[in-house]
Amino acid sequence: MRDRVYQWVSACQDCGSLKARPQAVVPPLRSVRAGAVGDRWAMDVAGPLPITANGHRYVIAAIESATRYAVAVAVPNHTAIVVARFLMERVILVFGSMREIMIDGAAEFCSEMTTELLALIQAKQTTHVPYRPNLLGMVERFHRTWKDIVSLYVRDGHNDWDDFLPAALYAYNSSRHTSHGFQPNELMMGRKLRFPGEVLLKNRLEYPHNDINDYHRVLINYLQQAQELAKEALEKEQARQAIYYNQRKVRQRAPFKTGQLVWVYRSAKGPGITKFRHRWRGPAQVKMLESGTQLVTHCSFLLSYFYPTNLLEKMAYDIALDLREEAEATADLDP
Repeated sequence: MRDRVYQWVSACQDCGSLKARPQAVVPPLRSVRAGAVGDRWAMDVAGPLPITANGHRYVIAAIESATRYAVAVAVPNHTAIVVARFLMERVILVFGSMREIMIDGAAEFCSEMTTELLALIQAKQTTHVPYRPNLLGMVERFHRTWKDIVSLYVRDGHNDWDDFLPAALYAYNSSRHTSHGFQPNELMMGRKLRFPGEVLLKNRLEYPHNDINDYHRVLINYLQQAQELAKEALEKEQARQAIYYNQRKVRQRAPFKTGQLVWVYRSAKGPGITKFRHRWRGPAQVKMLESGTQLVTHCSFLLSYFYPTNLLEKMAYDIALDLREEAEATADLDP
């Protein structure tokens, strides 16, 4: 009885063309290699946020991929001019030119001004796939972190969050990052940020190096070791995240075959179209043609078409019977 009910419900044409959901194909997670320090940055804008007393409503942030070092500033708007000025004054003129910058497809990032600036410094612009913001995950995570920190100190009106943004940025860059196990400032600047309490514990100034050359030699050796350890730890963390993600999220394409009947997802568009229109069209037949293909669609927008064989046979029998009766009636009318 259960199987018969399932077949009857599956054969409902209105249900199949309206209620079905696309089975999106989710590929395995592929991590982006960090590269050398300063080679790759990711940038994004958070907002709109509550307008502050200073008129700020957005936060522009840039994250260095290898060290996870963050640069952020509160701004009243995020036009192409504001974004280009932030990129030049807060990133390029402080840390040097990058080889690649990862951004989304927002208008301010794809503007002519930003494109010309990146071409001037010979930086590659990488844009993630629409509606797949995973490429900018490090920036999205930073935005969530500083919001959590600032939310503990803002007033009830939430109009002073920009006053605490620099402190949240300091806390982020001076904390041990779970991806590589170091302070972002330690890998980016060559030393750990000290807190006021650490300074008070020192009774006198200590000079562990004889001269600047000795300090430079020790610093270079330390940075090389720290960056190598951070790179190794980052790769291990990315591999662990990929395994966890692939076990939960990956969905392979459905095994469609040539000649199979399928539903095709075609969202209704145009004037007068409402959300009550059916989104699935069919049945359509899967064909492999060398040329002249009528419709090319991604496998995520296909679903198996189901109709019981016994009903199809009954429909064919009824149609044949109607045609035969019509032919006999026509023959009787002929003189």
